[in-house]
Amino acid sequence: MAKKADSDDELSTPKRGKKLVVMIMLLLALMVLAGGGYMGAAYFMKLPPFEPSGPTPEELAAQQAAAEAAEAAKTRDMYVKFDQPFTFNLSYRDRAHTAQVDVVLVVSGPDNEALAKKHRELLSSTILNKLSAENYAALLMPSGRERLKIELLDALRGKMSEVARAPVVEKVLFTAFVMQ
Repeated sequence: MAKKADSDDELSTPKRGKKLVVMIMLLLALMVLAGGGYMGAAYFMKLPPFEPSGPTPEELAAQQAAAEAAEAAKTRDMYVKFDQPFTFNLSYRDRAHTAQVDVVLVVSGPDNEALAKKHRELLSSTILNKLSAENYAALLMPSGRERLKIELLDALRGKMSEVARAPVVEKVLFTAFVMQ
């Protein structure tokens, strides 16, 4: 019977060991569930393991807006006005006429504005040469003044392309046009 009592002890020991194994398995299962729960919550809340690498959409939008503003500043129209109006003589049917024109140049961006201001004397000379070669009768008509704007623009772009390797001038405007 002593043998039977020993075998009962052996049988009871594994039950205790089974309880310990079950407890460890439950503890591991609980840890796996807790880790999975955190990972799920972290995924939806974008917490550390799942936070996006790189800038957020707000930062990207701010960078894009800043780039667009810088590009707009580069391409914004700027005006270069001459110090004095251009006064020149015209002849028509053996009569001398005088004309006075205020010219404003439209350039694109601060770089072109600086170039136009730097070469203002060259531009002024080119404008005066072109104006003094005009005909009084042609300038009486609006179409003649529009033609003159186009010719001035071509002449100014040609001169600036020679000097600065860029056309620089976008448009020619007359703010005052008086003929006597």
